[in-house]
Amino acid sequence: MGGEPRMLAIHRNVNLAEHCRFRVGGPADFFLEADGRKPLLSGLRFAGRHGLRRLVYGGGSNLLFDDAGFRGLVIRLTGGLYTVAAARTEVTVDAGYDLPALVRGLALQGLGGVEFLGNIPGSVGGAVVGNAGCYGRAMADVLVSARLLDVETESERVEEPGFFEFAYRTSRLKEDPRLVVLSATLKLVRRAREDVLSEVEEELALRMGKHPHMARCAGSFFKNPSRELSAWRAISEAGLAQARVGDAMLSPMHANFLVNAGQATSADIIALVKLVRSGVQEHSGITLAPEVRYVSPTGIAPL
Repeated sequence: MGGEPRMLAIHRNVNLAEHCRFRVGGPADFFLEADGRKPLLSGLRFAGRHGLRRLVYGGGSNLLFDDAGFRGLVIRLTGGLYTVAAARTEVTVDAGYDLPALVRGLALQGLGGVEFLGNIPGSVGGAVVGNAGCYGRAMADVLVSARLLDVETESERVEEPGFFEFAYRTSRLKEDPRLVVLSATLKLVRRAREDVLSEVEEELALRMGKHPHMARCAGSFFKNPSRELSAWRAISEAGLAQARVGDAMLSPMHANFLVNAGQATSADIIALVKLVRSGVQEHSGITLAPEVRYVSPTGIAPL
């Protein structure tokens, strides 16, 4: 497929396992890392000219790619910039920007308000899509607006929080792959940088003690059934805390973390998901809903 601009670095047969936290996934027919709007648009036009399916994502911290890979073009949003408003009450940040890097960078400028995002792996865009959060706070609490791109029409628009229909670990964007986050504007507050950094590091230490924070996984795999009942408790009470299929296993540190303990395949992980869900359903009647999204060879699909 010649005739493409040389500066557009679209690669063939890229192993998706190298571009997600699970370290699982087969080859994408075509792969592009886009660090802004222009390369993203160029990639989408490339896919359109050649009749390719397309998948756009960010940090890859909440995705499970299939071992068969993806038949089409995968675009990963990376990097970018952020700009603090003159009044220092808001920051506008590109979708591919890393959450922990953003929080720590703002802290050095004496700005906080988004500390709860400081140790969540992933990108800003992905955090908007999944309404990422912890300890009772979520992206919905700090989002002022987000700039979106319609990949079908290439039109852009800015939407405020109400548009996203935010709920626990989800938004309408999870069900609408036509819309891609280009940037987000978040609320800030002025705080001493020492206070922000201390709070973030204390929370990181807490995470490291409770969760397999550095493991090859996608974080909490299932949504909590309710405020009163956590997924890990439902799994543990069903006697499944030590469940394992191949190299896919539940972490000994936290039963709601499905980890790749070595050479796990997507089939291993999917089989373990089914085992856990059926076991919990049988034990308590609770249906666990995955927080992680599965990418089949043709696109996002239910687990």
